[in-house]
Amino acid sequence: MNINLLENALEKNDVDDVERLINEISSDQYDEAVPVLIKHITLTENSGIRNALAIALRDIGNEKAISPLFDLINDPKTLGNKGTLFYALEPFDCTGHLETIVHHFLTGNFEVQAMAYQLLESMDGKVPADTLLTSLQKVKEQLNEIERQQELHTDVLDLLFDLNVT
Repeated sequence: MNINLLENALEKNDVDDVERLINEISSDQYDEAVPVLIKHITLTENSGIRNALAIALRDIGNEKAISPLFDLINDPKTLGNKGTLFYALEPFDCTGHLETIVHHFLTGNFEVQAMAYQLLESMDGKVPADTLLTSLQKVKEQLNEIERQQELHTDVLDLLFDLNVT
């Protein structure tokens, strides 16, 4: 497969061609393909193409993809489309991005929470003490808020049960 063909398809936002050409990338083309994939994953506004590129980067397994993927996860343009980006990070050691992962675990939708949880679960690296402490505090604050809301919801439920039906 010619990497230039892939780049042309990416520039045209041709999702079908991009997906087909990505599937034709051979292992001996990975070094040439990775910079092209990274360039276009950061530039594209098309979530379908972005997801296809993220999965291709995951399959290739080149660690150069980690930072651009986290940059995209933090980019507002990916709001509602972060799950595949987290999925693409699964084979990598993401310990250096603990705070970002915890943030999105606490604030993301179900898919993002599930994928962030998997990244947290797979971590076995060491993290700086201050990073770990900050992450622990954020989770604890969220648990306290959930507990407060649960108590309030329970009170409202009791109030509703006490109302008379007419």
